[in-house]
Amino acid sequence: AVYATGGTVYAGSNGQTPTTGGLSVSTDGGTSFTNYRTGQGLVGNDVRAVYATGNTIYAGTTAGLSVSANGGATWTNFTTAQGLSENAVYAVYALGNTIYAGQPSTGLSISTDGGLNWTTRTFANSGLGSNTVYGVYAIGSTIYAATGGGLSISLDGGTTFTNRTTANGLGDNRVDEVYAVGSTVYAATENGLSISKNGGVNFNNYTTTYFLGSNIVRGVYVNGGTIYAATFGGVSIAT
Repeated sequence: AVYATGGTVYAGSNGQTPTTGGLSVSTDGGTSFTNYRTGQGLVGNDVRAVYATGNTIYAGTTAGLSVSANGGATWTNFTTAQGLSENAVYAVYALGNTIYAGQPSTGLSISTDGGLNWTTRTFANSGLGSNTVYGVYAIGSTIYAATGGGLSISLDGGTTFTNRTTANGLGDNRVDEVYAVGSTVYAATENGLSISKNGGVNFNNYTTTYFLGSNIVRGVYVNGGTIYAATFGGVSIAT
């Protein structure tokens, strides 16, 4: 997992011992890093997702969600004991006091009070495409959840979702990550990068025919008019 804002870079890695993996943070653009692991308060050393805003860091691990409000000096941990539907967190995003945690088998956990209480949205109770959530992104009350069964979109803060699939132009029903700018939605799928210009109503899919490095796309990010796609054949950049 990786996230960057300004000159600060956050890198999550896989660790199975107290001295490996964790969350590495650089405040000098990646020249040097400080490592945070269970010894520094993280709930787990296998970090699958990371997001940051201001001094607040969110680290999704296979053992729970860790949140630091002071740049990593101290951590508060959230697990099933605090209301998460399961301990593993594969995706995380936050807006103000609202935290979205995507989980591998039980759906999307949402807290509107900074993690004190959680509500879980699933295929059964809200229309998620799948209970496996690989990625999540939100703009206001609009939530995009990248799932194993399509791209699920909620316009009411996560109460209900409409699911988009290959029938709507997605390259594949497994969506690994999602990013949105205004009404343009980018979905990284197992068979191309799918782009919607109308808020996710329908998509055009881009593959190796358009010079993507591979049709398997696991990540997407957009900055201005430049699109970055993390593929099995390298990082593909469109300007």
